[in-house]
Amino acid sequence: MRPFIIAMDPGKTSGWAMWDNHGHHFESGEDDFYHMAQRLHVAGKMMADKLHIVTEAFLITVNTAKNTQATWSLELNGVAKYVSMAYCDAEATVQLQSAAKRFGSDDRLKSLGWHKPGKGHANDAARPLLLFLVNHGWTDKRLVI
Repeated sequence: MRPFIIAMDPGKTSGWAMWDNHGHHFESGEDDFYHMAQRLHVAGKMMADKLHIVTEAFLITVNTAKNTQATWSLELNGVAKYVSMAYCDAEATVQLQSAAKRFGSDDRLKSLGWHKPGKGHANDAARPLLLFLVNHGWTDKRLVI
């Protein structure tokens, strides 16, 4: 597993969560569309082959088209895929929101000290990060709750 992982919940306001596998350091936050795209670009350039990006799948359904014509999530997923291929020489991992949400419950995030109060965008990025880490062999005694 690469030393740095950035996971995001893409959208007009995007959540992000970052993990340093060497120091086992976690941090998260949220950015607007422009700053999230910039965060991915800068991280990709600076960390290159040390970085892996995890993002949430965004599926367009009939209801999606009825509710909004905004393409924020699709565009940020495109940025993530481009940065992964151009700088990291790897494909971004795309996960279904439902799988990450089931596994990364609020209680589980709280037990790890990863839960942030607020609108939930940072937590929605922490969930796929956690699922990715566990699927790639990371364990923590606090995961058993």
